[in-house]
Amino acid sequence: MRYLRAGPERDAAIQRMRNHWAAQDAALRRGSFPVVGLAPPFPGPVALGGTESVNGEVTRVGLLYGGHDPAAGPRVTVSTAPAPRDAESLPVADVLRDALQDVLRDETDDADVLPDRAVAEVTVLLDGVPQVTHTLGNEQGWAAITRVGIDGVALLVTIAAHGWPQSELRLARVDDLEPFLAGRRERVEAALARAGTQPGPEDWELPPAEGLEGHRALADMMVAMARANEEAGGPRREAPLPSGYAQRWEVAIRAQMALAGQPREQAEDAVHSMANHLGQLARAASWFGNPDLADRATAETIAHVAVSRDVPSAAAQRAWSAYWTLHGQRPREFTALTAAQDAWLTAWQRWAERG
Repeated sequence: MRYLRAGPERDAAIQRMRNHWAAQDAALRRGSFPVVGLAPPFPGPVALGGTESVNGEVTRVGLLYGGHDPAAGPRVTVSTAPAPRDAESLPVADVLRDALQDVLRDETDDADVLPDRAVAEVTVLLDGVPQVTHTLGNEQGWAAITRVGIDGVALLVTIAAHGWPQSELRLARVDDLEPFLAGRRERVEAALARAGTQPGPEDWELPPAEGLEGHRALADMMVAMARANEEAGGPRREAPLPSGYAQRWEVAIRAQMALAGQPREQAEDAVHSMANHLGQLARAASWFGNPDLADRATAETIAHVAVSRDVPSAAAQRAWSAYWTLHGQRPREFTALTAAQDAWLTAWQRWAERG
């Protein structure tokens, strides 16, 4: 969520968020699909987590158990969604690594919890019924995924935990979501109260970028970070954020607003897409190690995003847009997502081969 200064605009935005959560609460109470959570005993307090909706209908329900702050003790997330049509071809290892990375995002000193460990198959009870479950990690940090059927509905349940032993995992259907809804309201209202008068990026005094310089500075930083993370051992062992990280983002966003004539929220989305595009390209494309090709790819991507220039890599730019759109959808159709990623990398490979 972008920062808003205190005042009528912020008050209106907060009210819209509250209205959205109230509508989401009502949709959750209607119960479009069964929800799975932890069987007691489990860590507390509880709250609603990453819950997503499409056209007013809930598509994924996340439940949080334990402290929001990693230092406060164990924490577990349980996410339930209708199983996608291509669930049989689900890239289980990738899903588990993503879930493990999310729950351990702030635990950079847990060096023994690696996402490249082998996936194991175990049995977990759901209301006393054994379910085949795939897991990754260890007793300190781990993730698990299982396909279950409740009332004739096929569900995909993903669990991620830190500081809570996997041996304690038992699942149960959750029929009463009210404690989780109340927990979310308490957390959100407390966060809003804390953030009331804090200055945000829009208030920072920063020199404006000339032309595409702001985009280029951000792009170079994101590519360097992607390479540093690879050298550090992948996303689980991320290198520290460089000095001026947030400032470069803000300068690029302001430049995007000026160059593309976009409102702030749209400019933020465009810059976010550009930064992720180049960061992922640096990790995924072997030819990006060629300085000349990397420089041209970066320049063309910036020009495409900032000033809508018709660039030689236009096909790759369109392919990225399609992939990035699918990447943000929930529930993810993994077969379509993989195909879109392949199409994006193939388009860039053709561009690189043309020289």
